[in-house]
Amino acid sequence: MLMIAECSSQVRQWETTVLANDPAIQRTQYMPGVGHHMWNGLDDNNDRAAAVITAFLQDKAAPLPNYPTRDEIPTFLCDHK
Repeated sequence: MLMIAECSSQVRQWETTVLANDPAIQRTQYMPGVGHHMWNGLDDNNDRAAAVITAFLQDKAAPLPNYPTRDEIPTFLCDHK
């Protein structure tokens, strides 16, 4: 699983390069509103990050959409410049 936090100062090219080139990544969880530190104690960020990780470790359905997928990388990067 690859978790991507939203951050206005990052384009996220590194994360999407890993996604594009690592076939072992089967789930991507984009965390809007979290910022570049997922465990920051703000709002419900810790709970959302924990829910994503727990679902993955328990092989349960993800609480967020699988986004971006490999096919969605170009659109994801354009939308988050």
